[in-house]
Order: sequence, then C-alpha cells, then structure tokens
Amino acid sequence: MQLRLESRPVGDVLVMQCHGRIVAGNEVFTLHARVGDGIEKYGDVVLQLDEVEFVDSSGLGALVRLMQAARAKGGGDLKLSGLTPRIRKVLEMTNLLRQFETYDTVEEAITAAYLGSRYSRGKTGDARPRLLCVYASTDVCTFLREVLCGAGYNAMTTTTANDAQILLKATKAKVVVASAGSKGQRGRSLEETLQEIDPAVLLVTLDENFASQDPGEAAEKLLSDVARVSVLTD
Repeated sequence: MQLRLESRPVGDVLVMQCHGRIVAGNEVFTLHARVGDGIEKYGDVVLQLDEVEFVDSSGLGALVRLMQAARAKGGGDLKLSGLTPRIRKVLEMTNLLRQFETYDTVEEAITAAYLGSRYSRGKTGDARPRLLCVYASTDVCTFLREVLCGAGYNAMTTTTANDAQILLKATKAKVVVASAGSKGQRGRSLEETLQEIDPAVLLVTLDENFASQDPGEAAEKLLSDVARVSVLTD
C-alpha cells in the first residue's frame, strides 16, 4: 500500500497521520518532503504510525534523518506516536527506539511538545498572554492568529473541538476565541466541554457572520472583546 499522509496543525505542532508503508522509493521521498516542510514551518512534528504496515531500512533511515533535522533546528523534534508492535520491535532490534521520543497517543506527544520534554524546549516560554482560537475555517484561523499575534498575544489556532481540548490541557490558556454555535462533545456547547477541563476558562464568541464582515471592523471588535475578557484573568 502506497504511503498516504494526512496532516493537521494543532496549535504550533504539526500532526501527521501515516497510512501504508514507509519504504524506499516514492514513499520515502514523500515522507522527506512533507515532514521536512513541516519541520521548517512548525519545528515540532508528531508522526502517527498506528496505520503503518511496514517500515524498511530506508524508511528507518529517513525517520532518523528527519528527527535529527528537527533537533538541529533548535528546540524542535520529530515525535512518534501509536507505534504498532511490529514497528516497536524493529526499532528495538536496531537500537533506534531510545533515539526517538515515543508516545502511546498523539495527545501525549502534543502535550510533551508544549510542556517541554527530553529534546523539545517546550513552547511555554513565551511571555505573551496565551489565547486559543477555534474556528472551522483554516483561512479564518490564519486571520485570527495574525490579528491577535500582531496585537501582542500568543494565539494558537485549531479547526476542531477535539484538538481544542488537547491544546487547552497542554497550554493552560485562559481565554478561548470561538465561532458562534461551536459544539463540544456529546452535543454540549464548546464552552461546557472546555470548562470541564478548566472551569476558569473564558470564552469570546465571534459573530455568526464574522468571516464575511469587514476585516478592519471585525479585527477591532475582536481585540476589544479579547481585551475586556483578558482583564478578568489577571
């Protein structure tokens, strides 16, 4: 089965789900290209390997090279999650397992990237106030991040409620910016879902037509609402 990669950013960490085989040829070439780009942009990349059938010597060499490239970048890492028994055994037999940071779940790997681990410096050294933005559109997430970071906030974005929960646990953000009507788990609102993790978290709800509003006016109202709520967290 040809290697297929599905990637999604979770805040400042890139998660990449691998399907198929990591073997010499197009598969290794694809892995180098996609993961290499992720390292350049994010620093920390988490590879989910629970759907990988087989890794050959070339594939293992590629993983080691990418891990070394991430660490050489300074503070970044290539973390592995969901190792199948077969891949774990291969890594043990080749004495490569101890070279990687491995985690049972992607949530644990993301949390390690934020809180700091053996190779990652962690992403908590930024003194700017942390905000978490949840919006289904990647383009709107980019807009939110740029506006908020430009105003002096450390803004992380995600398009899903599930990833928002991971980020909230990892970063301890106290303010969440979300689209109107955002849903959490089991039919509950996003606010209820996130407050189950941290009862003190505060929510800034964007207008239903936020994406189509005049950008300048939308940004002005966003910053005003965030500033008003942020005072309550001091």
